[in-house]
Amino acid sequence: MKGIIFSTVILLIVSLIGFSTNPSYEDYKEWNKTQDYEEMGASTQIEKSVVGFVSDLVADSTVVREDYKVLSLYTVENDGSSYKVLGIFNNFFVIDNEEVPVIEQ
Repeated sequence: MKGIIFSTVILLIVSLIGFSTNPSYEDYKEWNKTQDYEEMGASTQIEKSVVGFVSDLVADSTVVREDYKVLSLYTVENDGSSYKVLGIFNNFFVIDNEEVPVIEQ
């Protein structure tokens, strides 16, 4: 009986922490900008502004957020690739990265 109560309390605590630290879509966009800055080698403020502007436009058109209250799942579909990002405890983790077959017309 103590084990069930202990497990329930631990699950409740982890759920409450997950609920309070579930990153928003704006948090995802900021994380994505940081990834793009590193990938593009943007070091000056002008470069970061341009990369950030383009990154926001791309994210708004290619990202779908699924909010599960204690975590969020972001699906990103670009030309020829698709990946998923898990947002939990104010962190982001790429969990699935696959090539999508290109259908030629």
